[in-house]
Amino acid sequence: MSSFFRSADKVKVGQTEVSIPAENGLNYQPGGRIDLYIPPTSKFVDLSQTTLKMNVSLAIPTVNVANGATRVQLDAETGLHSLIRSIRIFSGRKTALLEEIEGYDILTALRFDYETNENLKGKRALTQGSTNYDPACRSTLGSLKTQQGNCLSNPYFSQVAGEQSTLNTSWSTTDAEYEQHVAQGELHLNTGLFRNPAVFPALLTDGIFVEILLQDARRVFRQLDSVNRNRHLSLNPVFHSTNGSDSQTANSGSWIKDAVTSTLFLTRDNNQTSTQVCPFVVGEMITLVPALANFSASVNASIGRIKQIEQVTGATVGTSKTKLTLFHNVSNTTGEVLGASYSTGKYHVVSAQFESASSAATYAPSYTISNVEMIVQQIEVPQGYESSMMGMMKEGGTINYDYRSFTNYRYSQLVADNVANIRLPLIESRATSILCVPTDATAYNAKQMMSASNTYTEYTDSLDYTNHASRSGLVGISDNLQDYQFIYDGRINPSRRVDTSKISAKNSISQQWAIEAEKALAMADIEPLSFMAFRRNFFIGRALALGKNAVYDARGKDFNLQVEYTGEDQVKPKLWNNYVAHLRRLEIRNGGLTVIR
Repeated sequence: MSSFFRSADKVKVGQTEVSIPAENGLNYQPGGRIDLYIPPTSKFVDLSQTTLKMNVSLAIPTVNVANGATRVQLDAETGLHSLIRSIRIFSGRKTALLEEIEGYDILTALRFDYETNENLKGKRALTQGSTNYDPACRSTLGSLKTQQGNCLSNPYFSQVAGEQSTLNTSWSTTDAEYEQHVAQGELHLNTGLFRNPAVFPALLTDGIFVEILLQDARRVFRQLDSVNRNRHLSLNPVFHSTNGSDSQTANSGSWIKDAVTSTLFLTRDNNQTSTQVCPFVVGEMITLVPALANFSASVNASIGRIKQIEQVTGATVGTSKTKLTLFHNVSNTTGEVLGASYSTGKYHVVSAQFESASSAATYAPSYTISNVEMIVQQIEVPQGYESSMMGMMKEGGTINYDYRSFTNYRYSQLVADNVANIRLPLIESRATSILCVPTDATAYNAKQMMSASNTYTEYTDSLDYTNHASRSGLVGISDNLQDYQFIYDGRINPSRRVDTSKISAKNSISQQWAIEAEKALAMADIEPLSFMAFRRNFFIGRALALGKNAVYDARGKDFNLQVEYTGEDQVKPKLWNNYVAHLRRLEIRNGGLTVIR
C-alpha cells in the first residue's frame, strides 16, 4: 500500500477544502500556545496545500508626549512566520510525536532569505504578511533596496489617502486611515509534513494534532528602515531648510547654529513628493544626523515631536516640498549652518523615538493573534479504495510514509570563545545535510531591537554608511569568523579548512563557503536561488550526501564543528542553531504506528 503515497501513483477523485478552528481560545498573546486538531474524519489530506489562516493586530503604546509614535511592523522577510517560535506535530491527541522544530522562525528566515526571487517575495507579501520593496518608497541617493522601507503598500499600515495633503491626527492602533492595520495571512507551514506532496492518511493516525508556541513580543517588531538612523541612513529623508525656499541663504531658510525653529522642510530626495510616501507619522520624535559613516558623535541633541505633516506648494517654496511642523521649537546644536543648498554636506531627518529619555524605556508594542483556523485540503480517493486498504491493514499490511524534517541541536558560545569545538550528538539514520546558524544571543529589549542602536554591524559602505542588524536572534552573523571545519566519522570534512575571512571583513564573499552552502541548502530541500543575504543571514552548511535519493547514516558517529575566530575578537555571544535535515519514516501497522528517524 505504500505506493499510494508516491506522487506518480496518487489518484485524486476530488478535493474538498475544510476550515478547522483552533481549539484552545479565540485570541493569543506573545508566548502563548495555539492548538489545532485535524480529525480522522478528514481521512486523506494533502498537507502541502493545507494552510494556517490568522489575523494579527499590532498594539502600540498610546500616543502622547511620553511615548511618541512610530510605524512598526513584523519582520519584512518572514512576515507572520516570525511569530512562531516552535512547532510540534503529533498523531492523534498527542499520541506520537511526528515532528518537532525548535527555532522554527530561524529556519524559516534561512529558507526565505536563500530560496527567494522577485516572484516569491511578491507572493509572500500577498499571503504571508511579509513586506515587499515598493518603488514609490525608493532611494535616489544610492541606498540598497530594502523590503523594510515600504510605507505605502504595507499590510501593517493603512494607506494615506492620495488627496490628503495635510496630516494632523496622531498615530494609533485603531483600524482607520493613517493608522496601524490588522494584517491577515494564510501561511504554508515550513515543516517536513506540511511540505510533503504525498497524501497523508489521517484516518490511520487518529488525526493530526498541531501545537504552535508563539514568540516573545520584544523579538518580532521592526521600525521602518527609512526612518531608522542605524539602518540604510541614505534612505532617510533629507533636511532642506526651515522655510522651504529654493533660494535660501545663510540668513534666510538655513538653520543657523544655536537658532531655534518649529518647522522643518524636506528635500525631494528619496522620492519625498507627497504625504503618502513620508515615512514619519504625527507624534513621532525626530532629530537630524549628518550623512557620515560614523555619526554617533554628531547627532543633533535637540529632539522635536511632529505636530503636522503637509505637502506645501506655491511661490514661496518653489518646488513642492514636505513640511514637518513640531509641537515646540528645537535648537540646532550641530555646530554648523544647516540647509540643502548651504551646508557642506547632507543632514538626514531620522526618528529619535528610542533616543528620547521619556519614550526610550517605556515603548513596548505587543501583538494579538485572532481568528486562527487551519484550511485543510481533504482528498477523495476512488470508490472502494478505503475499504480495500483497511482490509489489507487488518491482514498485517504496513504503510510506510516518508517525509523530510529537521532536528535542531543548539549550542551556546561565549564572546570570549575564539576557538570553539561544537559537538553534535546526531541520531538520524537518513541525514542529508547540516545547516548551522550562529544567531546573536544578546538579550535586547524591544527598544534596542527596533532602533538597532547597538546590534551587530552587517556592513559599512560609502552610500548606506553603517548598517546594523534589525533581525537579531533570527539570523546568523559571521562576527569575524575566520574559518571552520567539520570532523565526523574519523575524517576531516572537507579536507581543508573553509575560509570565511572575506565574509567577516564585510567586503567580499568566500568561494569555498558558497560551494559548501549551496550543496547543503539543496540537500535540505531549500532551493538556493539567491545568495544576496550572505551578510545579513550567515550560516555554515555541509551536505552529508549528494544525489536525489542519497542519505547518510549519522548514528554512532562523533560529529564536531570547529570554528576559529582568531583573526579578530568577536563582538557578540552566539546561540548556534544546528539544523540537521533528514528523512523520517512513519510506519503504520494495524494497531499502532512507529516514527523512525
